[in-house]
Amino acid sequence: MTTEEKISLYECVKRQFNDPGLYKVSRVCEWLVTNDSSPEDMGYNSFRELAENFPEMFAFQDDNNNDFIQIKMWQTGENEILKNSCHPADNFFGSRNIILNDDIIEMTQQSLFALTKFLGNGMSVQQMKQEIYRKFEEAKNNQKLDFFADKYIFPIDYCPDGVLVNGIVTKNISPYGKSLYFSFEKTQIYRQGISEKRMNSSVISQEDKNKIYRLLTENFPVEQPLHMATVSKFLTDHGVDRMKYGFYKMKDYLAQMPFLRLQDIVLGGVPQVMITIKDTEKKNSFPAESYQRSFVRNDNNFDSDFSRNRIYSQDNFMFPSGRLSDFCNLPTKPMSILERFLEDGGKKTDYFAMVSDLNADFEVARENKTVRIFDSKMIFPVRYLKKDGTHVELTLKPSAYEGKEWFLYFVDTQVRDKNLRFINPGKQLENFAFLGSWSNFLSELASKAVPEEWDFKVSQNGHYSILIQYIKYTFSRLMREKKVCISNDRQFAAFNTGLADNHYDDIYACFVPNDPFCDTEWKFSGFCTAASGGLGKQLVNYFNPLPAPPTYFSKNEDLFFDHTKQLHTDFEHIIIDNIKRLPNRFLYDQFFDNAQAREIVDKIRLKSGDRISQNELYEKLKQIIVDNSRLFLRIQNRLKDAIELARKRVRWNYKTAVPSYFPKRDTMSLMLPLALIDELKPDVALVVELTDSGCYQGQTILTLPQAYIDARLVCRLTGDWLEPSGISEISQENEEQPDDEIIY
Repeated sequence: MTTEEKISLYECVKRQFNDPGLYKVSRVCEWLVTNDSSPEDMGYNSFRELAENFPEMFAFQDDNNNDFIQIKMWQTGENEILKNSCHPADNFFGSRNIILNDDIIEMTQQSLFALTKFLGNGMSVQQMKQEIYRKFEEAKNNQKLDFFADKYIFPIDYCPDGVLVNGIVTKNISPYGKSLYFSFEKTQIYRQGISEKRMNSSVISQEDKNKIYRLLTENFPVEQPLHMATVSKFLTDHGVDRMKYGFYKMKDYLAQMPFLRLQDIVLGGVPQVMITIKDTEKKNSFPAESYQRSFVRNDNNFDSDFSRNRIYSQDNFMFPSGRLSDFCNLPTKPMSILERFLEDGGKKTDYFAMVSDLNADFEVARENKTVRIFDSKMIFPVRYLKKDGTHVELTLKPSAYEGKEWFLYFVDTQVRDKNLRFINPGKQLENFAFLGSWSNFLSELASKAVPEEWDFKVSQNGHYSILIQYIKYTFSRLMREKKVCISNDRQFAAFNTGLADNHYDDIYACFVPNDPFCDTEWKFSGFCTAASGGLGKQLVNYFNPLPAPPTYFSKNEDLFFDHTKQLHTDFEHIIIDNIKRLPNRFLYDQFFDNAQAREIVDKIRLKSGDRISQNELYEKLKQIIVDNSRLFLRIQNRLKDAIELARKRVRWNYKTAVPSYFPKRDTMSLMLPLALIDELKPDVALVVELTDSGCYQGQTILTLPQAYIDARLVCRLTGDWLEPSGISEISQENEEQPDDEIIY
C-alpha cells in the first residue's frame, strides 16, 4: 500500500471512527464498503490482510476472536494527517453502496416510537429500528431506493388505513451527531384495493365503546366540560390506541363516541376543544347495562393495556414467597445507610440483626397489606422511626441479574413537609393554571425578556428547553415563598417571572379566573410590566406591593467557595449510582485493561436513544466496578485529580464556583467544573454543599445541561465554563425520581 493510499484510507476511517480504541470489525468493513473503499477494491483478499499491511493504523485483537480491531492515531512528524471535511457523509452520500447501522445514522427514540404507532405493528423501539435497516436493504436490492439531491427515500410499510409510509435519510445538520438522520413521512400512495376513504366508526365495536365509557365515567365527572387534552392524555396513558382504528387525531376518534359531546371554544386566544361526558343513565342514549355486562376485568385486548401503568394494590400483584432475604438481594450501600441512620439515633446494630428485623417487618407489611406497588417497585414500612415519628420505608426493585429476583433499591429516612410530599415542583405551574400552548407561552415570554440563549446546542427537546425548566421551577420557588399573588376578590392573579425586559423592568405573568368546571382555577392572560398596557394597569390596581421575584441567597456561603476549607466527596455515589452521568469516552479510557467493560461502553454508545437497553448495560458496568476495587480506585483517583484542578481554578477565579438551586430539596449548592477528558473542557459538574461542621461535602455530579438548569434559576450566567452554546443536551438525563423517592 502506497503512502497516498494509506492517507486516503486513514482519512476515510477517521471520519467515522475519530477516537483511537477498539471497534467491531464488521462496522469498519461496512463503513469502507459504504465509502467505495472495500478491501477487494483495494486489491486485498480480506480486511485482515489489508489491516496487516497498515500496522500504523490497525491492530487485530486475537483474544476477542478477531471480532474487534484497534484503530490507532497515525501521525507523521508533529502533525496528524487527517484533514477536515465539510461533512462526514460528503464522500458517500448518494452512493448505492451505503450500509445503514447505528454508527452512522441518528434515529431518535421519539421518532421510532411514533412510527410504530403510525404503522400499528406493535413493535418495540429496537425492533422498529432493525425493521428500518431491513427495509432499507430490501429497497436497495429491489431497486426501490430513491435518491433526490439531498435525501434517500424508501418504502417502509402501510398504515392501518392503507396509506404508505416512506423512510427518509438525510445528512445530519448537526456536526456533533452521527453522519445521517432518519425521519419518515406519510405519502398519498394507497395499498392496492384500499379505498382512500379512512376507516369509519363502524370498525369501533360496541364493546370497545362500552369500555371507553366505563373508563371515563370512573375517572371523570359527567355533564361537566373537560379539556380534550386532559381526556386524550388519560386515554393514551391507559392504553387506548386510536391508530388501530385508522384515526390520526384523537378528536376524530372521540367524535365517534355517542356518549361524548365536543365543543370548539377559544380560551386565552387559543382554540381549544372541550369534551362533556353525557349522563346516559338519565337520557338513555347509551344504556348503562350494556357496558356493565361487557366489561371483563382481565380482558387481554383492553384492560391489561390501560392498567399497565397504574398503581396496583395487593389484590392483583403477585408477591414473592418466603422471607425478604430469600428473594431480595440486600446490597452493602443501602444497608450501611440504614445502619448509619440507626447509629445516629443511638441504636447500635449490625448487618445480620437488621436482616432479621427486615424479614419480620416485610412479613408484617405483607399480612397487613401495607406494601405499596408503584411502577413495578415494592415500597413497605419497617419498625424504625424517623424524627417526625413516621416509619422508615424501603423500596425494592426487580433485579436484571441471575440469582435473586429483587434487590433493595432505596432507604427512605428523610423527614419531609407532608403538605409538599406528593407535589412535583415541575408540575405546580400547570396545576395552578391553564397555560394554553407551551410554545406560545414560552415564545411570548422570550420575546419580552432581555435576549438570552434558551436552548442548548443540539437540543433534543425543541425550542426553549431551558426557559420551560426555568419558569416551572421559578414558580415552584415562589410558591414556597408565598409570593404568588391572588387578589382579594379572586379575579386576578400574578407572579414575578424573575426576568426583565430591555428596560430592565420586571416581567409579570398574569392570570384570570378559568371557565367553570375546568381542571384549573386560573388561566393565563398574558405577560406585562408594571403600569404598561391593560394588564400592567390591572396589576398595579390589584397589588401593592407588586409581586416580588424569588430569592435564593441567605448568606455569603451560598455565593462563594472557600478554597481553604476541606472537601470530602461521596465517590461511591458518584461512580456507582451516577455512572450514567460520566462521559462514555472517560469510562472507556479508564477500562483500558478490561475488555468486557470496554465492550459494554461501546454497546451503550451504540444503543443511543434506547434507554431501557442502556440502563441494563449500565447495571452490568456497575457490577464490574463493584467487583473490581482496582477499577473503582482508578476512577476515584482520576476524579480526585479533576477536583483538585477545579479547586485551583476557583483560586484563580472565584466565579468558577457557580451557585445553584435544587428545587426538590429546596437547597442552595455550589458547582465546580470537572474536566475528565480534556483539562480545558469540563465534562460534568460537582455539586458541593457546606456542612454544619464547616467543611464541604461533594454530594453528586450533574451533566452540564442539568447543571445549567439549576444554576440559571439563581441568575443569568456569565461564567467561563457553563454556557448553553457550549453544552450539548444529548446526554441529559430526563428521568425524574418520584418525590417520595428522591436520590440526589
